[in-house]
Amino acid sequence: MKAWLFLAIKDLSKRRRETLMVILAITIGVVGPLFTTALNNGMQDAFVGNTVNVYTGHMQIQPNTGEDSILKSESVLSKVMGIQGIVGAAPRVLGGLEIESRTEKLGTSIFGIKPSLEEKASTLARTVESGDFLDDKDKNELLIGTSLSEILKVDVGDKVLLYYQEKPPVEFRIKGIISTGTFELDRYAVIGTYDTVKQLIEKKEASSIIIRLEDLDDSIKYKAILQKETTLPNVKTWQELSAGMAGMIETFGVISSMTSGISVFVAAIAISLIIYTTVKNKIREIGVLKAIGARGEMIMRIYLAEAIFIGVIGTSLGTILGLFFIHGMQQNPLIMTPEYGMKLVIMPRISTVSIMAADLSILLTCIIGGLYPAILAARTNIIKAIWGG
Repeated sequence: MKAWLFLAIKDLSKRRRETLMVILAITIGVVGPLFTTALNNGMQDAFVGNTVNVYTGHMQIQPNTGEDSILKSESVLSKVMGIQGIVGAAPRVLGGLEIESRTEKLGTSIFGIKPSLEEKASTLARTVESGDFLDDKDKNELLIGTSLSEILKVDVGDKVLLYYQEKPPVEFRIKGIISTGTFELDRYAVIGTYDTVKQLIEKKEASSIIIRLEDLDDSIKYKAILQKETTLPNVKTWQELSAGMAGMIETFGVISSMTSGISVFVAAIAISLIIYTTVKNKIREIGVLKAIGARGEMIMRIYLAEAIFIGVIGTSLGTILGLFFIHGMQQNPLIMTPEYGMKLVIMPRISTVSIMAADLSILLTCIIGGLYPAILAARTNIIKAIWGG
């Protein structure tokens, strides 16, 4: 074993308490960035993911400016479904009405969907908490969100009345209760079958067509393709449809980065102070080492090796502990229940690239943090060290 490496390990073993304190600081410095990054990713999946997968779709064709429906929507839908790379597409019709239960009456929106197509175009069918999803043959059947069902005090099997303008009320049965994690569908809308809703709100064409792609990141490319194939200009990507939500997530990301930066800074200060204090307390020993032939380069290697050694152990422990916490939260995700019970499931997620970036930044910080004390030790004057230590 190299002499400088042996001396570095021996020095650390003598100062176990101080060494453990620095390792703890670095461990916390690693856990912080890992966990906040994973939590931020989980929040992004919960907020933007739910909205995109259930409500807006990866892409959406909307009516031309000044119109409330897509002309020849069935023809447009046929063209869309023939484009390679599109997993599914489904028309939706939208209107406003009033809904009345035994105890409450309020205004809401109603969506008309084609269940068989919706199962490929969105994840709406997977959000049913109780009851059943709609079938294409259903007539006066509804899906209702958890929040709205609590307000109206209704459950699966209950009957409600729908009022559209001055027309007589129409009775519908609650077939299923959904929990999508979006206010638009859990709190402010009910869902029926496409033809039934069209007849109810007196619409002849689709209000929008939602589209699901094989690859979510190809939305910008497919926007141009869809505009060309359908000759309709008003094609929106999920980024455009969820711009406000994306801005909020970006704010979370900035906060997460700031937290990570503080964790790294704390780790750097901790390791620098400990090694600096060690150097100052061992001035005489450094002088003796130099007196028996140790060069400044060797002295610097000793204390730099200590910083790297502590950094590797602290980073490894922090990574293991951080992934343990993340895995634990994935098994028991954070469930947020805002007003009226709309459920939001936050499951942390982190990539290998993020883990490597956090680990490398902490290790680099340890090296930089130990560099100054190591240089200070290497430049220590022999005479002053022995007599003034």
